[in-house]
Amino acid sequence: MTARRSASFLAVALAAGALAAPSPARALTCPASRPAVQVSVKAAEPAIDNTLPQPALQKLAGKAYHGGRTLGLYRATIRARWHTRVGQRDGDGETCRWIDSIAIDIVAPERAIFIIRERRPGTCWYDSVLAHERKHQATDDAVLAEFAPRLEHAVARAIAGLPETAPVASAEAAAAQQRLMAPVEEAVRRELDALEAERRARQALIDTPREYRRVGAACG
Repeated sequence: MTARRSASFLAVALAAGALAAPSPARALTCPASRPAVQVSVKAAEPAIDNTLPQPALQKLAGKAYHGGRTLGLYRATIRARWHTRVGQRDGDGETCRWIDSIAIDIVAPERAIFIIRERRPGTCWYDSVLAHERKHQATDDAVLAEFAPRLEHAVARAIAGLPETAPVASAEAAAAQQRLMAPVEEAVRRELDALEAERRARQALIDTPREYRRVGAACG
């Protein structure tokens, strides 16, 4: 099993309030921030590749993988992308920024199961390897499902810990927005690192000598 995680992608949109500029005599007030946080998981069904001879699959897996006798391989690329909508209200030389909503997608768009060409579909030998690699797939599915609500709660906590929104000078708008985003980005990255560590730990529990002996003996 080989697991990879790519760099995360961040998009920020400004949501400007359709408000008339206040008169100079009226102080700018910022609305209370009650952002909606949504996390979704989108994991593609793995494609099955039965075209590679054993040496080619071993090269793909790594020389040391499965003791140099790789018969099957599960590979997945995990990405996280999130879009933050930032509210905006401007006054006379002042501005307000607040987080309006955050949508986070944990995606696994590139998943594959490889089975060496020498084990043909419809045979016990093929099915035994496929069943083993499906265990890796199911482990990923379980970890992703568990971490989605955990990530949602972590982001919500990070937002709740932000100071009350207050006006800043217009020239400080970019810095104010960055101060809003920094704790959120840190929460996302921290949870994604934890997700990756949990994936590796659980996947390692599958690839054991006992499991390899079971697969090898499954068809006599």
